[in-house]
Amino acid sequence: MKALIAIGIIFCCLVGCSSNAQVTNDKEMGENIQESFAKKGVSSVDVSKLSDFKWEKGYLFTNKSKKADVERLVNAPISEEVMKKISSANQMLVFVHEGEVVRYVELPQDFIAHDKNQLEFSFSHSELKFNKNREGKPIKVGDKTLSSEDSLTVESIMKQIQWKKADYSVALDPDVQLTYEGVVYNVRFTSESAELTSKKRGVYGKVTGKTAQQLYDILM
Repeated sequence: MKALIAIGIIFCCLVGCSSNAQVTNDKEMGENIQESFAKKGVSSVDVSKLSDFKWEKGYLFTNKSKKADVERLVNAPISEEVMKKISSANQMLVFVHEGEVVRYVELPQDFIAHDKNQLEFSFSHSELKFNKNREGKPIKVGDKTLSSEDSLTVESIMKQIQWKKADYSVALDPDVQLTYEGVVYNVRFTSESAELTSKKRGVYGKVTGKTAQQLYDILM
């Protein structure tokens, strides 16, 4: 019980109000989870095999999680600041070691199946199921609308991109045009990357490696 109460206290690490510098958003783990679910035929992911840190217990919260439900799950009071942090992510995985939050992972989509908008799991039972009921936003490539599955993959990639502000009066000569959330992006592929620009937004972004290949396979 004391360990669970400690979770509520250390939870403030998620909003930077603690000196515990070890509590960070594990972006690499988040990307690995997304890449795993993006593979054909994958219905679950064992997060214990994707983590490189010690933990015994984990929690899944979503942007629909209610404060009362979160407090009931961790058996401790949760501040409004923490709830804002949880609500800002589509899904958030929180990992606990010896009663303290040691890492958290933000996911840009509703990837993981859950009951009542939250979930409790452990290191020994760490297989999380893919949410088959999620739906992707309509995304067009030229005049073609992508399937829901492909739209979800592209949406995930778009949210991973570190966009840079730029005043592009002339966008890159594209291989294909992608329409996402009402904005047209010019996409150009090279042997190592995919480069995206939007004249409307005035931004430039780039993905490389497997992510670029994944985008190429869907768009081309």
